[in-house]
Amino acid sequence: MMFNQTSVLSFGNILYSGYPKSLLRIFILILFVIFSPLLAEETSSEKTMPKADSIPTTIVLPKSFQFGGFIDSYYLFNRNLPKDTERNFTTQAVRNGEFNVNLAYIDAKVEEKNYRGRLAFQWGTSVNANYAAELVADKYSNQNSVKNIQEAYTGFKIARDTWVDAGIFFGNIGHESWISQNNVNYTRAFALDYVPYYSSGVRLSHKFGDQLSIQLQVLNGWQNITDNNKDKSFGSQIKYLFFPNLILTLNQFAGNEAPNNERKQMRLYQNTILEWILTDSFSLVGQFDVGAQKAKQSFIYEPWLAAYDPSLGEHRETKSDVYRQWYHGTLWVSYKIAPEFRLSFRVERFYDPLQVMVNTGTRNGFMSNGYTTTLDILTFDPGLIRFEYVYRRSADSLFAYKENHTSKKEDFFVVAFSMKF
Repeated sequence: MMFNQTSVLSFGNILYSGYPKSLLRIFILILFVIFSPLLAEETSSEKTMPKADSIPTTIVLPKSFQFGGFIDSYYLFNRNLPKDTERNFTTQAVRNGEFNVNLAYIDAKVEEKNYRGRLAFQWGTSVNANYAAELVADKYSNQNSVKNIQEAYTGFKIARDTWVDAGIFFGNIGHESWISQNNVNYTRAFALDYVPYYSSGVRLSHKFGDQLSIQLQVLNGWQNITDNNKDKSFGSQIKYLFFPNLILTLNQFAGNEAPNNERKQMRLYQNTILEWILTDSFSLVGQFDVGAQKAKQSFIYEPWLAAYDPSLGEHRETKSDVYRQWYHGTLWVSYKIAPEFRLSFRVERFYDPLQVMVNTGTRNGFMSNGYTTTLDILTFDPGLIRFEYVYRRSADSLFAYKENHTSKKEDFFVVAFSMKF
């Protein structure tokens, strides 16, 4: 209960009617003596107490907190002059004969002593191509918005030189990055277009000194956020620095890539990268990949089946124990011919005759060679202007050519403008 001068006088008036005046005067005087310090304290506190909305509020961000972004635009002229507006067998610079945005993103990231994280939203033709295989049937999954999430993960340091990250993050397989400005060539090798650009799950990383680091991953699958089955996949990475300029990286993947309504089809993958940075101007990188996936089914020749029941045919379907394999190898050479110019070359071979990764419907499957030359103008750092010529040739006629025809070769020119900020 709060007392003030008015309430004390009112209380005295009530008592006045039933007691002698002299006694009441003494009683009221005692009340004033008792409550006057409280009244003074209340008045003083009301004057000095600041209003809640006048208290300044500030949010202190970590020193390592950064906002950033990236823009990558291009124009591609395909010398095959295809009727189609989109190129096959790739996700990068996928549109023919038009100006477009390959990738644009904005991000916020932080890396402190005990925690880290990154959130990035993206748009572009490579985004639409890369996320085309994401499931869209589930009602409450992220498929409606997932393609615009480039990375969204948080990480915590759980021990000395040991981190655990969870969420959506870039894939670790392959030398080339999704961010074109990180690569010596603008387009990507086949080896990179057929491995995960992104992954979803948990990863554990640890450094053993300055030379050796490892990474273990538990993932939803092979480049998918909305899982296509109930099984989880596993990834790993081993990186070893023989010298600061000679680096060996080994990436592995193992997981079932079949939907729930099919037999399990275990996929195994090994990616080996050797980087040799001879000088600040000259570098040489080699990559070799081998993959194997269990066949969905096999057929045993049993001609007596048709005699017993013509609808059964002469082959009986059974579980397969056969693994189908594919390979690819890539070599990158880059040389800075002057502080303003860099010249880079790429030679590649993709070998998938059993059509595990690339279904062509042709006799030899997807067996293709590629040759790429890139000239970079470095004057406008952090901007980059790039001119590139790519020639690819396949064993079968696969590439779109003019009016509804195909060709064994594809060659095109690309002009690209990009900037990081």
